[in-house]
Amino acid sequence: MAALAVVVSHTGIPKSAPEPLVKLAAWGHIGVPLFFMLSGFVLAYNYADLTAGDRRRTVLFYVARVARVMPLYWVMVAYCVAFYFAIGHVQYPGVLVQNIFAVQTWGSDVLAAQSRYNGPGWSIGVELFFYALFPFVAPLVARFANRFRLRGIALLVAAGAAISLSLWAWFVVTGRADLPAADGQSAHRWLYRNPLPHLVEFVVGLALAHALPYARRWSARTHHLVQGGVVAYVLGLGMFHVVGSGPWSAGSFGPFFVLPFAVGMLSLAADRGWLARALSVRVMVSLGTASYALYLTHRWFVWQLSTGDQIRTGEGLRPYVALVLTIAVLLVVAEGAHRYVETPARTMLLRLSRSVVAWRDERAGLKRSGGGGVGRPEPTDDPEVLAPTR
Repeated sequence: MAALAVVVSHTGIPKSAPEPLVKLAAWGHIGVPLFFMLSGFVLAYNYADLTAGDRRRTVLFYVARVARVMPLYWVMVAYCVAFYFAIGHVQYPGVLVQNIFAVQTWGSDVLAAQSRYNGPGWSIGVELFFYALFPFVAPLVARFANRFRLRGIALLVAAGAAISLSLWAWFVVTGRADLPAADGQSAHRWLYRNPLPHLVEFVVGLALAHALPYARRWSARTHHLVQGGVVAYVLGLGMFHVVGSGPWSAGSFGPFFVLPFAVGMLSLAADRGWLARALSVRVMVSLGTASYALYLTHRWFVWQLSTGDQIRTGEGLRPYVALVLTIAVLLVVAEGAHRYVETPARTMLLRLSRSVVAWRDERAGLKRSGGGGVGRPEPTDDPEVLAPTR
């Protein structure tokens, strides 16, 4: 659902649609900070005991993360380069190098970060930054959560929300929330595209993973109310915000949603409540499996389909049909990218890394035995290696 929200923010919706829906569609980018929080939650849940001191598992973790996000990312960059070459479009060598290493999000040039090649790729650079920090930060969060339990977790979440809102308030008070996205001092550059403010959402996600046992004790009625309240808050804020307002725009980059996303995600992870049930049906799970591919491929193909103007300016039923067909095509492209690029490449990289680790362990065993026997490699407990399709 978050990925589809981002898609709709780029396709637009017909101008004849009710104004609240037009406003909501324009705020589809709020799915991105949700991705970062969800990433922290899932990693802390799957790698609960990973520490930087365990070098072997840390290396396997890094390999698994690269295998998870980078193959399709690089394929999309290569596709953009090939398409530019085919149509005689100018290339941007410096920006291309930034894209290859996924560091374009750190710069101040909004065109380099979001336009020159595959726009959604900027957020992958943010994710890589989080992956690099995870073995160092996650143990600290776990230690704090284990010592202070639910109160400590609540304190971390509240502190994250307070920090994010404080940054937003500072940008509003100093007038930087009103600056255009192309300005290097704008809220768009610092609150939306820069990895550092989003670290708040990632750490909140880490903390939430430790609160899951508590959320599972909530009554069914509590889950219904929490999920309904969060949906009402997100939809209400999105549908009735002031268009073009600097403070509203800056708040939509994450600060307005840290706390509601945290509470809602925790409830959904407990697998109870009306929304959790709706998201657990087979078709939604299938769409969710390919959602990363949808997010990473959609922007470029929205442009190539050339349906944006028809959707936003067409009359009668035509823009609605164009919107439905566009999303259908994007879903088919995403499913193909997931099945035939993302999953095979990931499996291949994980198998290769497992072979390298086994070879290194065997060499280490030979050295320990003085070369007189074959060392038996220890089985890895890395979840990405044990279950490469997870």
